[in-house]
Order: sequence, then C-alpha cells, then structure tokens
Amino acid sequence: MSGTQMQKVVPPHLLVPYLSGKRTIVSGYVYRVQDCARLTTPKQLYHGLDLSFDGSQLTAAVPELYVMRWYARDVDTYAVPYGPHMGGDWSDVAPFAGNGFTTSRDHVVPQFHTMPMPIPAGAQIMHVTGERWRSFAEYDGLTWRPAA
Repeated sequence: MSGTQMQKVVPPHLLVPYLSGKRTIVSGYVYRVQDCARLTTPKQLYHGLDLSFDGSQLTAAVPELYVMRWYARDVDTYAVPYGPHMGGDWSDVAPFAGNGFTTSRDHVVPQFHTMPMPIPAGAQIMHVTGERWRSFAEYDGLTWRPAA
C-alpha cells in the first residue's frame, strides 16, 4: 500500500488536539482516497464510511467534516478487518460488517484498520462543506500549519 493516499474523518473532539499537537497518531478505520471518490459531501461521507456508530458525535445532517489525508509508507500496517464469518478474528459493534467493506448500500467502500501510528509528514486536513473540499492544515512532521 506504500504510496497510496489514505484518509480518515477526524472526529470533532479530536480536531483541536490534532492541531495543537496533543494528538500525534492516526488509528482506527481508514480508507483509500481512490475508493471514496464518490463521497463528496459530509452526508455521503457519513453514510459511506459508517460514521453512525454508537458514541459518534456526527449525524447525517452534519454541515461540515474534517478529513485527514496522508500517503501510506512502507512502515505503516493496514489490516482488512475480517470477521469470523470471513475467516478472520475481528469483531466490532454495528455498523461493522466484518467483510472488508463498510455497510453502505449506496457506495462500495473497502475498509482498512491501522493500529496507532505517527501522523506521516505531509499529511493534510481537508475541510468539507457541501461539495467543497479545501485544504485546512498541513503537517510538516512536527506541527500542523494553516494551509496556504
């Protein structure tokens, strides 16, 4: 997967910790940017990436999202989260499907999982409103800087 652009929606409660340097890792469910090309609005991202899980701060009506994007490196580890019905040992609560894809009925989105890893230098946080995506911040390997 090295060189593949990955992405993850940043939960609202983690945006400030990321930007202030208090959170320096990426973990959990992540997705290849190429597989999310049709997910252009907050609502589509919400449904397409299974953001309706218990405890989520997001709803389908959320007007904006922040999405972190980075390029996978050789040292990164991404696992396909297969449940027992697919020969794996992964389990999670709904909306987890365990088949390597999100549960979206409208979009086929392969799902990956990463254990905590340092944010790669060159990562970006994108601000998504409506169908508009704009670069919000860029990570230089030490700190987040406002996008130019």
